[in-house]
Amino acid sequence: MSRIHLRRAHDLTPKAARERVERMAAALGQKFGADCSWQGDVLAIEHANVSGTVTIERNEVVVEATLGFLLALFRDRVDEELVRILDAEFPEKT
Repeated sequence: MSRIHLRRAHDLTPKAARERVERMAAALGQKFGADCSWQGDVLAIEHANVSGTVTIERNEVVVEATLGFLLALFRDRVDEELVRILDAEFPEKT
């Protein structure tokens, strides 16, 4: 199995961070057909070939995913797409 672990700092309110993560969930659902559901401040992501979470912490968002065999073959592309979605919602500070 292949794992992806991404972190992104933010200075948003919890409500604003959650709204952005919800937009990420919509993009993931549309792009990969993943089912997403909230468990407190953790968004659980489920799909036949991936399981993961997006956790909202006070000053950062953490994305963790475990890819099944089929998606593991395309790990770099999945990672790039997750970074693209994360960049759109939580741009890196310069």
